[in-house]
Amino acid sequence: MQSASQPSSANVRHEGLLEGHVAIIGGGTSGMGETAAWRFAREGAKVAIHFSGSTENSVKKAERIVDELTKSGFEAMSIRAGITEYGDVKRCVDEVVSRWGKVSSVVDFAGLPSSFEFWQEDPLDLSDEDLLSAVGVDFIGSYHFIRAAREYMKKEHYGKIVLISSSPTIYGDDSGYRYILAKDLNRITVKSLATKLIREYGIYLNAIAPGTIDTPANRVNYSKEGWGELVGAIPIGRAGLPDEIAGVALFLCSHLSDFVVGQTIVADGGEIRP
Repeated sequence: MQSASQPSSANVRHEGLLEGHVAIIGGGTSGMGETAAWRFAREGAKVAIHFSGSTENSVKKAERIVDELTKSGFEAMSIRAGITEYGDVKRCVDEVVSRWGKVSSVVDFAGLPSSFEFWQEDPLDLSDEDLLSAVGVDFIGSYHFIRAAREYMKKEHYGKIVLISSSPTIYGDDSGYRYILAKDLNRITVKSLATKLIREYGIYLNAIAPGTIDTPANRVNYSKEGWGELVGAIPIGRAGLPDEIAGVALFLCSHLSDFVVGQTIVADGGEIRP
């Protein structure tokens, strides 16, 4: 249960920042993805919830989220794709455009499912398959969304794409190395492709680097004591909330950020200050 000190978008006045907007939320059934979908919908966007469909649970979650959004008066649809395959991602983006006529933004939260074992593994004892497991989902999946959306956004000469990096990509960490490697590729992609995309396509490419966010996927990697120690090191005194990352994504996908290009916004409660 949220404490009074933890902000929620339910307490924020909505101003139609995404009125007329069509958003694709990659990994839309994750904690941060689902929260972003609701945040975007409340600001006026039509929302496409991407899910992998690799498990029955992801299928059910996508159905539930779309059903709840629709019953709340918002326009929503689900799109299923294995994002390591470009053809799958392109088909999903085509489906969104076929239904709603355009795609205004993509925020890709999709990532390799976390596990305690992955965070404890020896970074110098990983096979090629191990290394590519996170790279294929977290980075190549994001790259596929960029490729699939760019021509549609070029027609409008306007679009917003937000990739998800991670704060350890700034300072380095050997824990969870396969994840950090993939997330850093997203950060470097933003630095490398942002100028080409804005000049030739009118697409704004930016990234968010979350720190410790209070989601079930993060909690599973720590004991109660370990979590307390981790959170205790954060200057703000708590872990971040999915809604706070959704707020950064909202900023980056709205006209409020129309002078922000090629940046990675670190949202970590003050742990690092690049």
